[in-house]
Amino acid sequence: MVILTCRPFKYKDFVFFQELISTSSKWRNIELKGLSLQEYMEQYERYSGEWRVWEKEGSPVAMSFHLESAPSNQKPWLGTILVKAEERRQGIVSAIMNQLSDEFKVNGQKAVFAAVPIDEYEWSNFLTDCGFEQFKTEENKGETFLIMVRPLE
Repeated sequence: MVILTCRPFKYKDFVFFQELISTSSKWRNIELKGLSLQEYMEQYERYSGEWRVWEKEGSPVAMSFHLESAPSNQKPWLGTILVKAEERRQGIVSAIMNQLSDEFKVNGQKAVFAAVPIDEYEWSNFLTDCGFEQFKTEENKGETFLIMVRPLE
């Protein structure tokens, strides 16, 4: 079992975020869409979400963004999650999702949601490996997304 601690994202973590993005070209192309990292993060300021840095033995290994209550359905949503290349497939995301799920359950939530572009099979498979199930599809700004849900019970 992987033991992680987390803390809020700080300005000094931009370097770590850049490192994660440098080894995640697909994420960079789909998510940033030509924006700077600063501009990308500013898009999320209107939401009451939280950027976190996840550490293993005092060293950062992952970052995530989640919402406790999304405007669309007032439910928790996982917005993004990135793991250091050398730490992937070692249980980091499972540990993150377990911790987030426990926090959501304490607040009376029964599920957490995520969305991926419909044709990003790697991403939907990744979320499936983390306990998410396909829920439905939705259109947003001319793009189709697969909405996934992870039951918390």
